[in-house]
Amino acid sequence: MNDLPGYLAVLADSDLFGSLATLSLVVALLGLSNRVRQMRLYQGLAFVCLLFMPILFLIGILYLNKRPA
Repeated sequence: MNDLPGYLAVLADSDLFGSLATLSLVVALLGLSNRVRQMRLYQGLAFVCLLFMPILFLIGILYLNKRPA
């Protein structure tokens, strides 16, 4: 767990959020088609897009609530 501050710093500075925004836009546009919405791949991508931010929030909350060493 000692690497968590470094990991979070790299995560915040990377293009991760831009990539997530692009992926979310593509998934949202694909969701306009009823035929695509029925595909398992689309459902999995939509699930990942929906859970990504809450998972990052949870990691941040757990890290910020750690007692100082």
